[in-house]
Amino acid sequence: MKQIIPALITLSFSPMAIAALPPQYQNVKDLEAMVNYVKENPDVAATLKSIDLENQTINYGQDCQVTFERKPSPKPLGWAGPAELLQFKAINCPRE
Repeated sequence: MKQIIPALITLSFSPMAIAALPPQYQNVKDLEAMVNYVKENPDVAATLKSIDLENQTINYGQDCQVTFERKPSPKPLGWAGPAELLQFKAINCPRE
């Protein structure tokens, strides 16, 4: 009985421990969102300079930049779920 209680406690918290997406998978999801934006916008694709995953920006044209953001997703205390998808935030140049 003494061994069962710690095991049950450990198992009850294990879904929370594995709920977060490992960084490499989150990075791939973020990069896919940014690449999809480039694919959907020929003017950006034609003058693409760089994709900055860390700052969540796409640089293109003459000093043009597209920024992305992650919407906050409130989670219960102690819950470590996957992050929300990156979404378009702003563009600092007019689209052609």
